[in-house]
Amino acid sequence: MDEIMKFAIIGAGPIGGIMGAYLAKAGHKVILVDILKNHLSEIARNGLKITGIVEMTVPFPEENLCLGIDELAGRELDAVFISVKASVMPRILPLIKQVVPAGIQMISLQNGLDTEEVIAEVFGKEHTLRIVVNYAGNLAGNGTVRISFFNSPNYLGTIDPAADERAGELAKIITKAGLDTAFTTEIKKHEWTKTILNAALSPVCALTRRTMKQMMELKDTRSLAEAILREGIEVAKANGIAYDKDFLELCMGYLDKAGHHKTSMHVDLERGSPTEIGFLNEKIVEYGRAKGIPTPYNSTITSLIRGSELPEHQV
Repeated sequence: MDEIMKFAIIGAGPIGGIMGAYLAKAGHKVILVDILKNHLSEIARNGLKITGIVEMTVPFPEENLCLGIDELAGRELDAVFISVKASVMPRILPLIKQVVPAGIQMISLQNGLDTEEVIAEVFGKEHTLRIVVNYAGNLAGNGTVRISFFNSPNYLGTIDPAADERAGELAKIITKAGLDTAFTTEIKKHEWTKTILNAALSPVCALTRRTMKQMMELKDTRSLAEAILREGIEVAKANGIAYDKDFLELCMGYLDKAGHHKTSMHVDLERGSPTEIGFLNEKIVEYGRAKGIPTPYNSTITSLIRGSELPEHQV
């Protein structure tokens, strides 16, 4: 390896955990930050286990497993991956700013539209990157992440051309570590693509408590997913994101390949945690409203998820 990089990953769930495992296995110094004490304790004892389409176990020194962002104070870092739910960013970004030196590259490793814009408001556009990942997984127990699929490549881009060179270098580092990642100057298009796909099925699976494969095999929910896709594509087009004529067909084919994957929104509702609906279907609704485009499917889905987020009434 030409250079050993120093990374912090805030959020050691499926997406952050997979990224951390690959980078650490490649020899980079990776610090995992998460509030899940039992998860980190198991990683300290037996390493981070990756199962599913890939099988590997990656050891992490105990000093590189942190239960709080404050433990990053005084650490040498080249970049910080932010891999928490987008809904908690207003709470954690000020904490990161307190302990991470100015000028460190911040990377949004999250779902949804405009997450990098929120980060850039705190750290500056020139210090903010965005990765759109095309892999997915679930926590299969403390210290274990199961990868469900990886439709490579991931895409990495900037919101300020001044960071293009650094982003290109980082894409090569991640690719060399084993997660094929391409630098792009069209990161917003890839964001829209991933958001349209997530919005079509993630909340449907969350509301029904079923897997992606089950929802794509049932005629009624398959038709619902297609209708949500059509709305998202129309709103994207109105906002300058143009797709080829066969894009809808490609989206349906992508969702057909997802398998028995439990979506993160499904997990959030089971745990009683806030979802990322505000950066998915609700964003499509907002962008549609700004262009005068009705979005009844996305609006209905958003309302149902918002209702599902409410605490159960105690009789």
